[in-house]
Amino acid sequence: MEQKIRKFADLILESKNIIALTGAGMSTESGIPDFRSPGTGLWERMDPSFADISYFKNNPTRFYQQMLEMGLNIIKAKPHAGHKALTRLQKLGKLEGIITQNIDGLHIRARTKNIAEMHGNIREAVCMKCSQIYPITTLVNQVFNGKLTPECTECGGVLKVNAVFFGEMLPEKALVKADELISNCDLMIILGSSLTVMPVSFMPYRALTNDNNAKLVIINREKTNMDRQCLVVIHDSIADVLPKIVDLVEKELKNK
Repeated sequence: MEQKIRKFADLILESKNIIALTGAGMSTESGIPDFRSPGTGLWERMDPSFADISYFKNNPTRFYQQMLEMGLNIIKAKPHAGHKALTRLQKLGKLEGIITQNIDGLHIRARTKNIAEMHGNIREAVCMKCSQIYPITTLVNQVFNGKLTPECTECGGVLKVNAVFFGEMLPEKALVKADELISNCDLMIILGSSLTVMPVSFMPYRALTNDNNAKLVIINREKTNMDRQCLVVIHDSIADVLPKIVDLVEKELKNK
């Protein structure tokens, strides 16, 4: 393990344009369950159709009844040492930005910048009729006051959490930002992603074939189909391992 941590740190030190790609495994270490893990995933406890946009449009009240507990768990979650390590890496000038599959906003709460949120976020609510954006508190306050079909104050349309549901397009701005980050990177750090959900699953391949022929490293508890393409593979806790890597990077930079 020490050799892997050393090599991981060396690759960061050698690289000039580093990005991180983060998935559900980044959030599970903050106590947020993922969707697909056997025995613990959300789809073990509820029907995946609840996250389909057609279901939401037809049953907004039932959706909020079912998903309120999960939403509260996400809101209560806090960034862990791995999130904070990425922020430190960015402050050291060694992280350009993050592409994330997560909607929890924990990277932002850890004060990391330049983030492409591929699946939207739960900081905001959006009106299904006029597309007005509100702070999530506008939606939450209505739900807690018994209005389980929260409404837009401008047009009366139904408010939806501004996360991407099954059947919805990914946000255009996030796609453009992700493309820019991947095109310019020379090292991609993959953290907590199984790399099974498109289009994120294809992003490491794009990094490998960009003009810089970017290198890949990964920290993920389970094996992925990209492990063989990664120069360093660590199957362990992000919160435990990543801070150690950043400590080494910081030490080396201070000694230069």
